[in-house]
Order: sequence, then C-alpha cells, then structure tokens
Amino acid sequence: MFNKKISTAITGSLFAIGLTLSSQAMAAFTAQEAAELDAEAAATLQSFLTSAKGADGVFANAKGILVCPKIRKAGLGVGAERGKCVLTKGFDGKLYYLSSGLKAGAIIGASSHSMILVLNSDEALAKFTSGKREWELGVDASVAVAKVGAGGDLDTTNLKKDIVSFMFGEKGLIADVTFEGSRFKKLDVK
Repeated sequence: MFNKKISTAITGSLFAIGLTLSSQAMAAFTAQEAAELDAEAAATLQSFLTSAKGADGVFANAKGILVCPKIRKAGLGVGAERGKCVLTKGFDGKLYYLSSGLKAGAIIGASSHSMILVLNSDEALAKFTSGKREWELGVDASVAVAKVGAGGDLDTTNLKKDIVSFMFGEKGLIADVTFEGSRFKKLDVK
C-alpha cells in the first residue's frame, strides 16, 4: 500500500514536470492550430458573456482581452499547468501565447478551466505585449480575481484594477486553483 502511494506520487510529479518542460520546448504552432484556438476562444468568450451579467460592459471598456479556452492542471505535491491563449483585443491582428506554470505545495489531482484576462490600462497592455520574453503573473503584474455570483452577477469590487482575471468552467478535481506564477510566452505562427 505504501509503495503504491509513493509510485502514484512519483508518477504525478513526473507528469507535472514533463508537462511543464514540454510546454517550454514548444515555441511555435501552425496556422491551423491558431485557427482552432481562435474558434475555441470565440466560443469561450460567448459562453462567458452569456453566463456573466455585466461582462459585456467590462469587455467593451478593456484595452486588451486574453482568452485561454482550456488550461490543464495536474499534480501530486508538484504540479504543472499548461494552455494556449489568444489576445483577441488590444493588438492589430492577434497574438498567441503559451501559458505554463510549475507549482509545489498542497497540490493533488487533475483539472481544466478557462481563463480570461482583462487588461484595463494601456500600461498593462503594453507590458503584456512588449518584447519576446515571458510574462509572469505575480511578478510582472498583480492580478485581481473577479468573482461571478450564483446568479451570474459580477462582483464589481475588482473590475477596475489594471488586470482582472476571470476563471470559470472548472472540470475535474484538484486541490489548487491558483494562477500566481503562471507564465505567458508568445507563440509564433508557422
């Protein structure tokens, strides 16, 4: 029994590390993958607009909107997350990003969720889109988490911050749903 628990912990940790390392090695993706991500992002935005009352006003005033249709997270003690995102507003054309993160601590399980980052200031948008280096939540900028109530109403407390995060559509079971330390690296479309 003890050996089975150790084996499960090692397998989960290796999966998490492998997921993170493979995401770091992936620096480009195809035009077909970009088109699929665009369609997924449009569906994610529409779903969120339908379910969250007042989101259309938040999005209308945003300087930039980053949509991550599916971020997968898994781990046991050591965890990793990974997903592709697209900046749908705030840039001529579109910018694509790979979101990844390696986390340690009280993490157990596997899940996926959607995330939308709303960039409310020109400064936040400029910092996010400038250069080729990775951009990290909690290091390059602090992020306010917006809450959606049971009736679909948005909690307006944090909506005016420079960067606001909406996380929704959780599937699976994991004992950690943080975004601090998540990194975003620009993807080149080939």
